[in-house]
Amino acid sequence: MPIVTDIRENRGIVEIACEGVTVVRVRRAHYQKCPLEIGADIDVEGYVDKVAAAQFADGYEAALTSLDFCARSEREIANALRRKGYVEPCVLAVTQRLRENGLIDDARYAQRMAEVQSGKAVGLYAFKRRLKAKGISDDDAEEALSAFDDDHQRAAALEAGQRLWRKYEALPPREAKAKLSQALARRGFSWDAIESAIGEILEE
Repeated sequence: MPIVTDIRENRGIVEIACEGVTVVRVRRAHYQKCPLEIGADIDVEGYVDKVAAAQFADGYEAALTSLDFCARSEREIANALRRKGYVEPCVLAVTQRLRENGLIDDARYAQRMAEVQSGKAVGLYAFKRRLKAKGISDDDAEEALSAFDDDHQRAAALEAGQRLWRKYEALPPREAKAKLSQALARRGFSWDAIESAIGEILEE
């Protein structure tokens, strides 16, 4: 069984180490309910389960407080709890309870994001990356992306391109076109949408 070799606190988080390797990070308030001593044997899994039981009520309340400010994906909630020193079994239990109570729903969250973003000059690929970063599954993302059809993307690329063109219009035509293409690609637009937008801008 591992032996506790170090216990240190950093910004309200207690880190417990065995042979120089951190095995548990836990909020100070919950560590105080489940204290350890250097040199003590530790059943890491059993200790973590004990801490999780002590943390659940506070973790659930912390998640609800976070959701009061704005909707969040399951991954965002889970990562926020981990950063605050909630152990993994507690994080999993909290997110499961939130799902059961209908307080987090990644499919609904992705759909709402798409509804908001579809009214802006946002590229499909950029929006996909945003959903992926928030932990949205491929299936939920594909359903939400139905609002980003070809017509929407051509119109969005044209809107973005018209704003960006002011930066490049004084350059030689070939250079201006290349820079505008690159700028729109960085914003997540497909090459078809970019070519359509640039064609209309140059005609104007």
